Amino acid sequence: MRGGLTKINALPIKWRITVWTSLWMCIFLLLYSSVQYLVLDRWSLLEEEHAIQKSMDEIVGYYTDNDSRDITASRGFLEKANQKDQLIRLVDRDENSLLTISDNLPDQWVLPKSVNTMTLESVWHNQEHLLILRNPIHIGSFTGTLEMVRNLENYEKLNHILLLVMIIGGVCGIAFSTLGGVLLGRQFIKPIAKLSTTMGNIQHNGLAERVDFIDNQDELSKLSHMFNEMMDRLEASFKQQNQFVEDASHELRTPIAIIEGHLKLLSRWGKDDPAVLNESLQASLEELARLTKLTQDLLASSHVEAIGIENDQAELSVILMKVVNDFTIVHPNFIFDVNYHSLSNIHLAVSANHLKQILMIVIDNAIKYSGNQNTIRIAGGTWTDNQVQIQIADRGIGISEEHIHHVFDRLYRVDEARSRKVGGSGLGLAIARRLVEGYRGHIHLTSALQQGTVVTITLPRST
Repeated sequence: MRGGLTKINALPIKWRITVWTSLWMCIFLLLYSSVQYLVLDRWSLLEEEHAIQKSMDEIVGYYTDNDSRDITASRGFLEKANQKDQLIRLVDRDENSLLTISDNLPDQWVLPKSVNTMTLESVWHNQEHLLILRNPIHIGSFTGTLEMVRNLENYEKLNHILLLVMIIGGVCGIAFSTLGGVLLGRQFIKPIAKLSTTMGNIQHNGLAERVDFIDNQDELSKLSHMFNEMMDRLEASFKQQNQFVEDASHELRTPIAIIEGHLKLLSRWGKDDPAVLNESLQASLEELARLTKLTQDLLASSHVEAIGIENDQAELSVILMKVVNDFTIVHPNFIFDVNYHSLSNIHLAVSANHLKQILMIVIDNAIKYSGNQNTIRIAGGTWTDNQVQIQIADRGIGISEEHIHHVFDRLYRVDEARSRKVGGSGLGLAIARRLVEGYRGHIHLTSALQQGTVVTITLPRST
């Protein structure tokens, strides 16, 4: 038994469904047919018993109404009352047969027997099934037994036909259930086969393949939908990663090429010319500083991807005051218009280091792209009971609408020449967004060319 189950479970899932479906249908049909056969067999036998009992009652009634008659005078009535394959016999107390009426049933098959109470029994004589009813009877001064013997040949034929029909029906039912199991297995496996085929195509053809399915809200369609969504995210992630590698390679290649060019110039003849030497060294140091800054930004971006968000809190006004004071020292020509009143007594469910990093990135960008306008405005307050908004606005060069949706992408820069001049790497806002979203916040940017940019940061308030 256990070995059979092991072999079935080792089959492919389509054949497992077929085998188990057929097996359960076989068991069901066997039980149903058996119960049906037994019920019909019992019902048919009860009908035969009822029929012979009715005949017995008619004969007994006849003798009761004519108890003065001679026994032999009742032969005509008994011949009319008798049926095909049936025997009627009167037996005295000594079990001697006084009168026998038979229609195609030899009397030697059943020996005469005297009884005191009515008896009904089912016996076999060779291959013949007989039903025997004996009833004590009183006719005038005669006391004996009335016997009725019926051959159940028709009953047995009916049972054989019924059994044959049930066997044929059972075999056909098993065949149809097996076919249904095969079709059901194919239909059930079809979405999984599509999923498997799609996975194989993805392995050979790339991430563009998707599972084609009918969205009927069942488990398999939900699985296909989840797989397609997962592949969409995976493809987007790979594209973003490839773009990141390409952009990073481009950004790193340029300063390295500049430094390499100046070093070759110095190696050939420039080291003998003080002016060329100073110019090349100064340019190389500038490119090296930019290369260092870019490398640090790349490492910071990777670090943000890997770290877990800290369960901490920070006082907004205190952190903002420190950041503004630091920028005031570095950029003394800038005016920072901060509405500390609207930001006071607000505690955020954010790490102090992360909050400082977010503010520094956004304010640094505002300074870089302020153009000739040197005023940075910072305001905010409670947005909802659980969230706080911080707005950092400049009146600088602004960003066109076509670029706004990409400014938070890594290494994306609106204007290569202008960004290179101000020293941007295109990673700051990407880092800020990852940090803000890690705390289930939101960062949004609105801008217009030559009118300035407003960055709105929404962060959770500490409870």
